[in-house]
Amino acid sequence: MMASTWSRYHFLTQRFSLDLLLSLVLTLTWPFTVTGSPLSGQVGGNVTFQCPVEEKPVDFLYLQRGNNFVNGYYAYKELPTRWNNTKLDRNTSSVFMNNLKVSHSGEYTCHIRYRNEQPTDISITLSVTAKYSRPLFSPPVCDKETQGQNCQTTCTSNNGYPKSRIIIQAIVTSTNDTIRQTWDHVRSVHSQNSSTLLYNIATTVSYNCSNGEIKFSCSVGDVTSDEFSVCAHQEQHSPDIVIVIAICILVVVMIAGVLCWRRRTGGTMRLERVNTNEA
Repeated sequence: MMASTWSRYHFLTQRFSLDLLLSLVLTLTWPFTVTGSPLSGQVGGNVTFQCPVEEKPVDFLYLQRGNNFVNGYYAYKELPTRWNNTKLDRNTSSVFMNNLKVSHSGEYTCHIRYRNEQPTDISITLSVTAKYSRPLFSPPVCDKETQGQNCQTTCTSNNGYPKSRIIIQAIVTSTNDTIRQTWDHVRSVHSQNSSTLLYNIATTVSYNCSNGEIKFSCSVGDVTSDEFSVCAHQEQHSPDIVIVIAICILVVVMIAGVLCWRRRTGGTMRLERVNTNEA
């Protein structure tokens, strides 16, 4: 019984020692990875990848994205061709990247190895965005048969990234009150450029002119359009006012008709009277 217990203890001790040794070997041979501060840039702009290097002999330092070499140097051999939009500063151990595109977004790694030491990797994530153009409204289109009761206009904004949404604001001015409305869940149509990966966005708004003038504005992110006024030419009257105006017009027409009739009748009588005196 004691021999069996000793054998089991000896086996567990050996297994623990092997696991510890394997862990130590992996630690010594596997690169040490550190997560650096994320970078953000605008399309057409530039960023700088800072690879922190200590003051001791360096075997190599280079920036890589996946399996693609970006820029860097090696103490003993030539490295692959660098990216054309990058520049290495060995004094500051940094890589400058200009003319950014959406396709440059992703995870990069600074590979650093000091002489007689294991490599160190610094992971840096780059995010590239693009500001949408100032939104514009299209000319309104109305169904002629409905007399301003079924109209549409479209707000568009172009060349932005990532995919966004349009927020519509409307100010309805009637004879009695001013109503402000915000629509942030309107349906938008996106189209993406296959080469630049930038998005165009469009949103169509339906409205009617029954309540008076409407002033629209639309925004994408922090970019807002100018105010776009519709229905300003529509004179809105209540049914009672329309009836009063119609009656006034009818009365004026009747009075004018009576005056014209009297004038014609009076002229004929004077002509007959003159003719009688001459006779």
